[in-house]
Amino acid sequence: MRPSSESKKIYKIQNVLYETAHAEFGSALEMLAACKKCESPSTAFGYFHHAKDEYNHANTFFSILKSKTKNIDISRARQLRFRPYAVIPKGYISPKGFLIEFMHIKDFIAFVYTNELLAKASFDKILALLGPDSKDGEKISQIMKDELTHHGMAKRHFLKHYPALQPWQLRVYKTREKIKNKGRKFYEKNLKILEVLFKPVYLSISFCIGKIISILNLNEFNRRNKNLMEISDKSIL
Repeated sequence: MRPSSESKKIYKIQNVLYETAHAEFGSALEMLAACKKCESPSTAFGYFHHAKDEYNHANTFFSILKSKTKNIDISRARQLRFRPYAVIPKGYISPKGFLIEFMHIKDFIAFVYTNELLAKASFDKILALLGPDSKDGEKISQIMKDELTHHGMAKRHFLKHYPALQPWQLRVYKTREKIKNKGRKFYEKNLKILEVLFKPVYLSISFCIGKIISILNLNEFNRRNKNLMEISDKSIL
């Protein structure tokens, strides 16, 4: 029996909320790391406030997700379980470390500037899925206001410290981040396909190895009271 259009929509909403919550959690970690590396108290405060907002956003998305996953089966619940370390394989945190640790400060500020705009565009789609007039929609609208505030703060900081930067250069930053986001989604989608394709191979190999181990005479590995010089050179010991 094919799933109904309504169940497909619910499934899509669950996935979107799950991924966005991890993205917000990753952003919170990045901004907290930036706060700790910052030498200016006022800028550190701004980064900390940004990190706090992102943590709250992640919590809001998981709260909405919880309301959308009532009475689901165990296997689906496991798929939607929050795993903090998942921000690395999902691409929201680099395995090399936090961005502030290896990016030039100008590039880091531009990254924040462009990603807040991209986040706002993503939330427009989420808002359409949840319904702008719903209670959940109101929560998303508030998050969107926060993201625009973050974007404005990053823009002011950027123009203050790099006034010579031209508008087209900011567009380059934005385009680059769009490509990276699409690449991350493409990678994740294909990773799931590869997992489905290769799972039977993994299981087959595991089964064969298990069979081989079961027919081995493990008594050979017992070295107690044995003269190793008398063991056959064909032995696997």
